Amino acid sequence: MLLTTILLSLSFNWLAIYLSEKFDLLDVPDSRKRHSGAIPLTGGIAIFLTVLFGTYTLGIEPYTHEMLFIATAVFVIGVYDDRNSLSATWRLILQYVSGIALATYGGIIIIDAGNLLALGNIPLLTLAVPLTALSVAGLSNAYNMIDGIDGLAASTILIPLLILARLAETQGHAQAPALLLLVTPLCIFLLFNLGPNNRLLPKIFLGDNGSTTMGFMVAASLIYFSQGEQALIRPVTALWFVTLPLMDMLATMLRRVRNGCKVMAADRSHMHHTLMDMGLSSRKALVALVVYAVGCAMLGLELEHLPESLSLLAYFLLFFAHCAFVLLFDRKRRARGFSDRTAKQIKQATENL
Repeated sequence: MLLTTILLSLSFNWLAIYLSEKFDLLDVPDSRKRHSGAIPLTGGIAIFLTVLFGTYTLGIEPYTHEMLFIATAVFVIGVYDDRNSLSATWRLILQYVSGIALATYGGIIIIDAGNLLALGNIPLLTLAVPLTALSVAGLSNAYNMIDGIDGLAASTILIPLLILARLAETQGHAQAPALLLLVTPLCIFLLFNLGPNNRLLPKIFLGDNGSTTMGFMVAASLIYFSQGEQALIRPVTALWFVTLPLMDMLATMLRRVRNGCKVMAADRSHMHHTLMDMGLSSRKALVALVVYAVGCAMLGLELEHLPESLSLLAYFLLFFAHCAFVLLFDRKRRARGFSDRTAKQIKQATENL
């Protein structure tokens, strides 16, 4: 099965690259995008087609077939977004609707938040559907926002799925093959995205179709494997598996609000931009952030042995530290930018005397 999935994924990546120009699914450099040349935005297409063919040709059962149907709708909308650029508002609305569909039609829903307050498990009752939808929309948007340098979104999507796949395999879970079917094409995509960019492995980007669809799949996976009899982890541990995209999204939004900018406006204010402004190359920033994300996930697993309330407290402490770092660096960068502009104005005034 693994070899067949690998061959399927390779074939779909080459096909997606070939079709990208015909369907105008190309990423062209601009003021925010520093890559060279037009790059295919079809990595997500290759990944999701591998998942679909693996499901229906290899007979690998998805979590639920209804969930896969919703994911297909999310994928189609993502392809349309790459082709025609949906507004951030419409994208967020559709992500929230997909979360509602997952909770109602898809059969995957957060029914229990766990023992977060050390007073017993917290049933969500009437809040189950809206909180599931919020989780899906939030995580889909987080992965879409963090997709700013080669390999970052795909790597941070891969981390929780890889850990869940390992846990499922170790415990003999029936859905271990479904997780492997998600992990394999992501690994193949990274070969193209981070590879030598030659005729055999040309560069390809994940695209909005990939980041939002796989964000949906990660959200569905974390909910599915943290609820009910099929649970592999506690609900609070799921937060640790997606620490980097969630904290990057929330800290970026907080910084934009403080600076009087639109919350959903695209800019160069994410954590990877911060690390690159500090002097790291994009590849070193990727390594640093992946190490950070893996470390958070491993810490979350270790905290499984402690009360959930302590795990949640530790998560909040990390979140405050993350935001403090981001806001402090932003203040220094803005002050430096102001000083540089002032010096330039003084120099120009002097030259005009």
